[in-house]
Amino acid sequence: MYLYLQLLCLFVIIPNIILLYLNRKRLRLKSLGVALLILFLIAVLWDQLSVRFGLWVFSEEEIVGYLFGLPIEEYLFFIFVPLLSINIYFFVDGIFLKSKRADSS
Repeated sequence: MYLYLQLLCLFVIIPNIILLYLNRKRLRLKSLGVALLILFLIAVLWDQLSVRFGLWVFSEEEIVGYLFGLPIEEYLFFIFVPLLSINIYFFVDGIFLKSKRADSS
């Protein structure tokens, strides 16, 4: 039941919350918001077309419900997966910066 939402929470939303906390000093919220909005709009358009052309479907037993023809979880996916990618980038970049500073000392 609601497997899509459970997987999103476990592997995407919870790691995002942790990484947002760890990256809080390095992220610029305005730039992050603009990037996520652009990615969200592209993803919604892409998914709408793919579903309407029958390229993929969603199991009704595994989702919460639909919003404008797409599962609600899909909208969460469009926000949190790009955010997770950005968060991972900043986290790894921070590790390399610390390592580089330690080597130069």
